[in-house]
Amino acid sequence: MPFLSDIELGKCIRENQIEPVYFLYGKETFLSQGYLKKLIGKAVPKGTESFNLQLFDGAALDMVSLRVETEALPLMAQRKCVVLKNPNIEKLTKADFEELMEMVQDPNPTTVFIIFVNAYDLNPKKSAKVRKLGEAAAKSGVTVDFCPKTGSELIKIIKQRAAKAGSTIESPAASYLVERCGTSLEQLTVEIDKLTAYRPQTEITKKDIETVAGISLEASVFDLSKAMMQNNFNRAFAILDELFLCRQEPLAILAVLNMTFVDLYRAKTATLASKSVQDVCEIFAYKGKEFRMRNAFRDVPRYSVKTLRSCLEILAEADIGLKTSRTDGRIAVEKVLSSILQVINVQRS
Repeated sequence: MPFLSDIELGKCIRENQIEPVYFLYGKETFLSQGYLKKLIGKAVPKGTESFNLQLFDGAALDMVSLRVETEALPLMAQRKCVVLKNPNIEKLTKADFEELMEMVQDPNPTTVFIIFVNAYDLNPKKSAKVRKLGEAAAKSGVTVDFCPKTGSELIKIIKQRAAKAGSTIESPAASYLVERCGTSLEQLTVEIDKLTAYRPQTEITKKDIETVAGISLEASVFDLSKAMMQNNFNRAFAILDELFLCRQEPLAILAVLNMTFVDLYRAKTATLASKSVQDVCEIFAYKGKEFRMRNAFRDVPRYSVKTLRSCLEILAEADIGLKTSRTDGRIAVEKVLSSILQVINVQRS
């Protein structure tokens, strides 16, 4: 089997095409966790889990015990399942990595050996070990990189989940839900379940989302930055008060605020270079977050490159200050808001 997408993996599981080796990893951890559960359910006969399912913690890996379990025969079943969770592949010794590679390259046909990583962000392009392990697993079985979903894919998932519960939601409302709650599939699943319970057997609207759905830090800070760019002093500080009331960390607020202004700066320079939203999304990592760049292109025309650079400099200085001194976090963030509002006000005058 080659490298598969999560959709292709799901199809194989439904059709009972179970392979001896799986290497599952990727940033979309909610999805990967769900597929791991489905895979184990297919690989291990119901009622035999106590002796045909062996779980190994990669943080305290005993390679000898792992090898013994992968080679042992199943009891009262055609196969058993061995799951190795979150091994730190980069930190494995040469001997341990070679041992793991041998288990992957020459698997026991009566064992389903699953290497599952969701605690680390693995990148085959940057790690020779991850690349070699992925290629070996794909040759003997299946390798899946659970990538973040694009905006259109998230909208489709939201609509399908609503329909399954007997409700409906149109694409504009689903897109608004993503903007409000973020791109985490786990969080979106929780929110759409809340909405279908709130509006059973009917259409979910933008008003319903504003009433029921929570708002992510990213969305709150986007509203904060929007208020700042509109030079709305009172609104900006009211949103900041709400963020601190919800016990958001100053560094986290600064990080998302910086991300928002980076989006604006990229949109501005792209516009000046006659580039499109799609051009920017292809160059930078906006998969699943394309709406951020669309919003940036929409809001940025009235601001100069100089203004945006000044805002980024203010944010950078504040970030360094918070990380290298005992400055009060709230005061530091309030100073950032005041300084950026002053820069914007100067441009407008």
